[in-house]
This record gives sequence, structure tokens and C-alpha cells, in this order.
Amino acid sequence: MNSVSKRRDEELNFKKRESLRYMVAAALGGGMLLAGTLRSALAQAGKYMWPKTFNVVTPVVGTANHSLAVAWTSKFQAATGAKVAVLPAPNGFARAAWLNTGEGRLTLVQASDYFDQMDAVQGYATRTAGPTDTRLIHMNMVTPWGYAVQGDSRIKSINDIAKGTRIAYAKSSSFLVAGIEALLAYRNLRHTDVDLVAIGSYGANTAVLAEGRVEVTFTSPISGPSYKAEATPKGLRWLELPPRQADPAAYDRYRKFMAGYVTQKTVAGVKSAIGIRMDHAFQANHVKASEDPEFVYQLVKWLDENYASYKGDFTHAHMLSIANLVLFLDTAALQPLHEGTIRYLKEQGKWKDAYQKRQDQLVKLAKKYEKTYKDAMAAADNKGISIEPGNAKWKSFWMEFRAASGVSKPFAEEVLALN
Repeated sequence: MNSVSKRRDEELNFKKRESLRYMVAAALGGGMLLAGTLRSALAQAGKYMWPKTFNVVTPVVGTANHSLAVAWTSKFQAATGAKVAVLPAPNGFARAAWLNTGEGRLTLVQASDYFDQMDAVQGYATRTAGPTDTRLIHMNMVTPWGYAVQGDSRIKSINDIAKGTRIAYAKSSSFLVAGIEALLAYRNLRHTDVDLVAIGSYGANTAVLAEGRVEVTFTSPISGPSYKAEATPKGLRWLELPPRQADPAAYDRYRKFMAGYVTQKTVAGVKSAIGIRMDHAFQANHVKASEDPEFVYQLVKWLDENYASYKGDFTHAHMLSIANLVLFLDTAALQPLHEGTIRYLKEQGKWKDAYQKRQDQLVKLAKKYEKTYKDAMAAADNKGISIEPGNAKWKSFWMEFRAASGVSKPFAEEVLALN
């Protein structure tokens, strides 16, 4: 090689190195922006680059939603090469906080959880678990919830709940608490009228019934603990939720605590629950509103296109379907959807103008409550008020602040009042 050719090669190599160095510098300067742009570009070319890892937050091990997450993520990992960790959280408060702090990228939410979070009640009244604009990406399950008693119980109907009845009361779960509050409201009973037995976890909430420590519990017939209780000598029996016309006043008192549920006959779960009329909750995965739209779109697309691969891997996996997502929208969406999900539904010809109208209303509400809570926390900090669920000063300050900010109504009430 002569000196001229050698010099040209060196110049060419130098230019290549400089070009590469520029690309690396741009990547470092742009951070995740470049990764997101690259994923989007690859997606447009038909090759989406999945994140190397992400976490899915679920209820505790043994629950149907945890088992469902394990089922679909196992197939997803095998197909894509991405690593997905399923993280069981002790309660809804932790699930909300883990999403907000980035410990999870997806988390399980049902309407009652969402409503309580947006009102910052109980364990949601923290810096990390309070009102947040999160978005639904896909339906997990349509889950029945009801009141169970032992198979030989003297309690035959909700109307048999009376003074002195021993009832499981799990303070660590806002929606389990709401279920018991609704039951007491239906019967027009106070806490002091019954024996509320403090329970520490969701699993124990059903186990104590099988052990005979309580007479009534609020639980789901599709959860693992219910199957275990069903297998005990006395088994289970479920109390039917009476239609509104049976006692309108009692039903309306009940519904104030159980907003966002759809009442229908149970078709899944333990045999003793089949055919029993009880409330059903739409349970779904949520992400932050700021989540990458391409990631959400690709994940929803993968779940739909690969539905057949995982629907038989768990008893209730078939519920994770676009059909149930559309059912949620037709019933009247209770949480806003992420734009990535909406994009996929539009492509499938399943997005309607009526959905968009409600979506806009839900987003406006969510942003209003999120901003109000952030403003309240900032104001509380200035006054030296500790932002903790157990701090009475913080709770009263939040209630006064939200009222002064025009968000005095419960979030559920505002959602259910939408057109």
C-alpha cells in the first residue's frame, strides 16, 4: 500500500470513529430519548426492540391476578427475549406507590382502588401513592366479589347479617374495607353493632372463615384462598346480592361504597359461587400517563395477537382479552386509557366517538385531582405538616384543601356522573 492510499484509509477510519463518537455522545446526551426513538423507528420497520427488562406489579401470590401475570409474562419472555419480573405487592397502596416510584412499569388496578387512590383515602394519603394520572392499558379480568360464609352457616342471606355477627375486616386493603362498609350500610348497622375481626392480609381474609374465626368475609370466588376454603369439610356458600327493587334504600346505601362494579351472575371460580348474583370488578393493568406510547401499543398488540398462546395456561387467563376491554368501554369506562392502547383499538376498528368523549372527560378529571393533590402536598410542606396516612392534621388539611380547590366530591361520584 502506498503512502497516499494509507493516508486516505487513515482519514476514512478517523471519520468513522468521529461519526461513531458523535452517535455515542448523542445517545448519552439524549438518554432514554434515543432508545425510545430507536424503538419507534424499528417498530415502523416492523421490528420493535423490547426493553431488556420491566416489572409487573400484582396482588399477593395465590391471587388470580398474580397467577395470570405469571402465565402471560412467561409466554411473553419466551417469545421476545425480554425479562419480566412479576412483583407481588402486599396491598393496593403499595401497588400504586411502586408504579409511581418506578419499581413497576405496569400495576394491577381495579375501579375501587383507582377511586380510593384519587381521593387519597387511608394508605393512599402518602407522597408516592396518592392521586396520580395513570392510564389503563389492557383488561386483566372481570372478577366477581361477594360475601362468603361456611357451608353450614346459619346465615342464608345478606338480611341475616345482624348485631353480633363476626365479620373479617382487613384494614390493609381499601377495597376489602369498602366491601364490609357496604355490607354494614345495606343492613344499616354500625361498627359497634357487629364483631369486626382484624385481618392482616388478603389470604388470611378468607382463611379465617374456613377456620371458623369469622362468620362472613368479603372475597373473590376465583382466588386461590377461596379454592382452599372450598376444599375444607364445611366448604363455602355465597350470599346473593339482592336486586335494587328488593330494597331501594338499602341498595343505594350499599352502592355508595361499591361504586364501579357490575352486578351479574357468577360464571367463574369455585363451584359454590357459580350462578350466584354478585358484583363484578373490571381489573386491569395501568401505567403512568407519561409511559412510552410505542411500548404500550406493542404490548397490547402482542397480548392480542398471542392470546391463543396463553389463554389456557391459567384457569382465568382467557379473561385477558380485547373483548373484555371493549366490554369495559361499552359498560362505561371508569378509568382513562393510555394513548398506545387507543391507537391499537383504532387500528382494529374498535374505537368509537363515544369512547373518546368519555376518555376526554376522565383525563380532565384525573389531571385535576392529581394537580390538586400535588398543590396540597406543597402547601402542607410549607406549613410543616407531615404527609402520612396516620397524621390527622394532614388528613383534615387535605380535605379542606380539596374542598377549597373545587374537588370536594368523591372521585367515584364525579366519574359516575359523567355522560
